[in-house]
Amino acid sequence: MSSQVSKDRGALRTLGLIMATAMTLITPAMSSHHNSIEPVLNANELLRQAVAKEIPAEKNGYYAWMDRIQKPRGSVTKLMVNTPQGILSRTVAVNDRPLTAQERQQDDARMNSLLDPENMRAKAKKQQEDQQHIERLLRALPDAFRCEYASAPHDEHNVRLECSPAPNYSAPNHESQVYQGMRTVILIDRPEKRITSIEGTLFRDVSFGWGFLGRLNRGGHIEVTQSRVADRHWGLTRMQINFDGRILIFKSLHIEQTETAWGYCPVPKMTVAQALEFLRNHPTPASP
Repeated sequence: MSSQVSKDRGALRTLGLIMATAMTLITPAMSSHHNSIEPVLNANELLRQAVAKEIPAEKNGYYAWMDRIQKPRGSVTKLMVNTPQGILSRTVAVNDRPLTAQERQQDDARMNSLLDPENMRAKAKKQQEDQQHIERLLRALPDAFRCEYASAPHDEHNVRLECSPAPNYSAPNHESQVYQGMRTVILIDRPEKRITSIEGTLFRDVSFGWGFLGRLNRGGHIEVTQSRVADRHWGLTRMQINFDGRILIFKSLHIEQTETAWGYCPVPKMTVAQALEFLRNHPTPASP
């Protein structure tokens, strides 16, 4: 059961990650002063086609970027790089200050441990499991939500979709159960036909395992933004998560964090050793 609880907790951040994952959509109908175009398909069918296109697109290209996670107890800023073996990182700041000598020694030891193939395989396996969670959640979107083109005016750059839980949707796993209590607003970039933001709010409590595994309380909120950050690559720029609830009935749950990412740049395909050397020597871009 503890393994399942860990997966359910991880599903919250996974939810954010799949929302940050680009979902290419065909531009829907615009209001008359935006050169109205009648959509050929309804919003859910457009979303279904977008999901089919997006899953393989996530695996293209290699990039380095900065990532900062702020939680109530403090913040951690890392330089990240993805490789064929997985994503590697180097901590560059704690609570927005440089690492002490002891902290640097500990972080270098963590990085160097990944030169052991067994350790790197374990890390890659965890990341692969996370990716599988992402793909399951992504594939569930067209069935889990009923989306409509919003009646609110579209601005010059974005189209607005409003989505609510599909009444007959039966979640096939715990991670997608959260959709049953969530309403979302999606903004889509018109020129690029990519999602620029998703804002989701729990309008009712969501229970896992009939309430025995846990519960998320109504009012929980997630907001994700992304943009074109390097060449034609789209990436996460900001994600804010705030959820309260319980785990295993008795233990309270509070998840509150804000993640920001910036400084994306393309990098060559690297081995683990090359990536670690890159992380040690690459200059860190200033905060956005």
